[in-house]
Amino acid sequence: MQARSPVRSGSFETSPRDPASVAASIAFLLWAAAAFWTVAPMSITAAMAALAFASIRLRRDSAPWDRGPADLGGIVWALALLLSAAFALDRSASFGRLGKLVFPFLVGLAAWHARNPAVGRRAVAVLLASCSLSAAFGLAVWIARGASFASRARGPVGHYLTFAGQLAIGAVLALAILLVVRDRRWRLAAGACAALSLAALAATYTRSSWLGVLAGGGLLLALTRPIALLPLGLGVAALAVFAPGDFRERLWSVFDLTSRWNEQRQYMWQAGLRMFRDHPLTGVGLQDLRSLYEQYRPPAATEAAGHLHSVPVHVAATMGIAGLAALVTLFVSLARAAAADLRARLRRGGLPAALALGGLGALLAFAVAGLFEWNLGDEEILHPFYLLIGLAWASRRWRDEGAAQAPPGSAA
Repeated sequence: MQARSPVRSGSFETSPRDPASVAASIAFLLWAAAAFWTVAPMSITAAMAALAFASIRLRRDSAPWDRGPADLGGIVWALALLLSAAFALDRSASFGRLGKLVFPFLVGLAAWHARNPAVGRRAVAVLLASCSLSAAFGLAVWIARGASFASRARGPVGHYLTFAGQLAIGAVLALAILLVVRDRRWRLAAGACAALSLAALAATYTRSSWLGVLAGGGLLLALTRPIALLPLGLGVAALAVFAPGDFRERLWSVFDLTSRWNEQRQYMWQAGLRMFRDHPLTGVGLQDLRSLYEQYRPPAATEAAGHLHSVPVHVAATMGIAGLAALVTLFVSLARAAAADLRARLRRGGLPAALALGGLGALLAFAVAGLFEWNLGDEEILHPFYLLIGLAWASRRWRDEGAAQAPPGSAA
């Protein structure tokens, strides 16, 4: 039997039989498998992937960190978090939350592991399967509990807002694959994921993620099939008119500023702006805002709030101008990482094009949903989000287009 040749990755060569490389690949794929589930398996497998990276980096011939635009955004974001904690009203509580400054660097970690196209393709396949299974689980529980607004789909994570944020990322990735990958097997896997995740997303009744997927899907069509934007708009209008019961009510409530959901959010945003006015440079700090909200909330507010249900408002209140500048830097850097060589990739097609397109669409979906919720604070959403951006960045160097269009295990 002919020996398998090493896989070249820049100046580093890894043998498929090298135990350290095999262990690293397994850790990475386990992280992808956990990406649409709960915090514990996500954190454990991400730590395993990080340890595998660190152990291999100790070798002289190891592959370097795949430096990308997201690194700058992560560094600026980390500095802003440190600055906010240093000048916080409650420094001890704020410093206790600094662990989240590492999350943007998950992009680079994922990109390093996915530098090998075969490993990267397997990770994408595992992501689709993980999202599909999570969505199916959430749908099954929702149906068993009555399939109504009262039993909103919560999925493995146990909360409809968080579950919806995960599903939005998986749905946009699946739609991107359907749009630009021609291989039938990838399309079947993506089609199943899209159908399940969109159905489960509907069952969460989460308007912010609905709007996020609409924006992300619209961007995908604008970049690939702009003529389809008109049917998309007509379809959304038809849903608003003909959707059954609770779904129609939730859709129309988006425009009703007097609905109790919108009203309470407005009170939170007003309180956040007052906090920003009093602490404009570095904000009030990273601590839970429940006690502060009691001081700043309007008299008519009845809901307690540990966060302010809006990424820009929450960042303004807790991190001030420094945080807002860092947030813009972070999002711009993530967009640059996701969309690297986007035009060239779209011309070539295949999975690298789908990952660039899906990463950019997921970023827009995440940002739009974040206007109405604090998804930047949800670890369960950040793991699949940053993992997808890392795959998008790594795939710019995947040269074997034929292999990139076929799922792992298929014939070349």
